[in-house]
Amino acid sequence: MSEIRWLRPSEDSSDPRISLASATPGIGIWGMLKFPYICFFCLLLLSATVSAQEDNKLNVPQITLSDFYFQPEIRAIEGGKGGMDPLSWTLTAKTNFASWVDLQVSVGATPLLYRPTWAPSQSLGPVAVIDALATLHSLIGDIYAGQSLVPWGLEGQTKESQLWLPRDLLFENGAFPLRDVGVGIKTEINGFYMNLMAHNGEGGDSGDQDNRMFVTSQWGFYGPANSTFGISATAGRVSVPLVVNEEHVRGGNLFFGFNIFGLGLQTEGSYLQYISAPQTVDTFAWHIDLEHPITDHINFIGRYEQYNPNTRVTSNIQTRAYAGGEYHSKDNSSRLFLFAVQNALSQSSVPGNQIQLAWRLSPP
Repeated sequence: MSEIRWLRPSEDSSDPRISLASATPGIGIWGMLKFPYICFFCLLLLSATVSAQEDNKLNVPQITLSDFYFQPEIRAIEGGKGGMDPLSWTLTAKTNFASWVDLQVSVGATPLLYRPTWAPSQSLGPVAVIDALATLHSLIGDIYAGQSLVPWGLEGQTKESQLWLPRDLLFENGAFPLRDVGVGIKTEINGFYMNLMAHNGEGGDSGDQDNRMFVTSQWGFYGPANSTFGISATAGRVSVPLVVNEEHVRGGNLFFGFNIFGLGLQTEGSYLQYISAPQTVDTFAWHIDLEHPITDHINFIGRYEQYNPNTRVTSNIQTRAYAGGEYHSKDNSSRLFLFAVQNALSQSSVPGNQIQLAWRLSPP
């Protein structure tokens, strides 16, 4: 019987926003993060010394295919539209240089990056680097550098092969980067976990063009009944050439989920504020997901979600509801998803209700 699993972080002035680049033009994020890198390098040396004494030697690096994900999908849209969606896929390779350091690289379909609306406008090909992460397993936690998921809520820390539903409207509308380039540290002790990441804020597979940065953090707790709850927070800036007027971005996310006797529920809400010279925009998005087994191989899955692009004015609230389920093999390596999807906008015509059919192949 399949059930929802909550991913652990270690598993696959008056203005708090940081803008060191405004004081030192042109240095970029890697220049801004020079001091943290020095600290991380010192920790690496400390951890290397301890681990080398234990292991007595480094491992011979061996590259292995650690994960893969393939999902073809077809949809029928109200009004006689629809068809086959581009293939969603990833391939992940991993190597361990020692017990205390590893490198993981994933390539896949470019749409999986879910870049923010302010991301650089250069066109990307059909294949992109999805994740590229070096991790140091130190005495104080996992220190990482590269491109990876940003620690934002539950869904923001769940990789594609473990999603029950498509990415929510927050990421679909580009309100916040799903993946980004940066450095961070994550740790867990007695059920409490923390993930802190400094990143460039421009999304995956892009350089640092505006010399600004974001800091995003997540704190949570794993409780009884396979439950988890916590908060995420972010603060950063976006500047020219990505936007005309420099924009301050800040916000928070609150999440909760559990799984009791097969009944799984997860919910989260995100509030983001974009402050610039001409205006301030407040964005709010939330969703609630439900999963329950019907038989040993069939699960019911449902979702209700809303996305409000600007709560300060009469905005066009987008609402979406999913109802359907999935059939999975005994080892969960093969899954067939079928959903009826209802879309609604508060001030315009319905964009088209849909039927979605997807088949997923990934390791159990």
